[in-house]
Amino acid sequence: MDNTYEYEERAFLTEEDFLRVKDALTKQSLSSTFDNKISYFFVLPGQNLSIAKSENRCVIKYKHGAVGVGNGFSEHEIPIDDHYCLQAVDMFKLLFAIEPQISEQFRINYVLANGIEIALKYTQTWGFHLEIEKTYSHEEGRSSAQKEVEDVADQLMIRLITDTEMKTFRDHFDSGGSPKGAYDSEQFKKKFGDLFLAK
Repeated sequence: MDNTYEYEERAFLTEEDFLRVKDALTKQSLSSTFDNKISYFFVLPGQNLSIAKSENRCVIKYKHGAVGVGNGFSEHEIPIDDHYCLQAVDMFKLLFAIEPQISEQFRINYVLANGIEIALKYTQTWGFHLEIEKTYSHEEGRSSAQKEVEDVADQLMIRLITDTEMKTFRDHFDSGGSPKGAYDSEQFKKKFGDLFLAK
């Protein structure tokens, strides 16, 4: 059975960029889904495991790779019963002997005609940002996925973050530096929450 790989890039956005990109994606996408969630991130050496709890489901996600260290990683998702979500968090806390990083995420998922998936997001840690990703089945498909992701970024007139910039911010925040977001979750809900709710 072939592994599934994901080529993913990120971009930080200003508030103005966020509103412009949201309008463009609303017009261009085949579909959009509101996907606000609470995520529990277990950052491990060279790996990333998270548990995401949204309104309707809970998913354990494993990615063989770390933020800011390359791209095109194998990944696996395992949905679990929502009733066991917090129990799973507690289990991984015991297993890895670390506390997870907890993030409330306001998110809209878009799917474009070429199969590119875009998550337009806000968290207090990352501020306004988006992720563009393309999945593929064979490692040799990486270069094609990369080109498609970069082409979409050009069309949206956004600048993708380099691995170095990503790692610099991650290290800065992990060592006690300021988050990028100007709003905590309650402030964000008051100002932008209606944009992240199904009409």
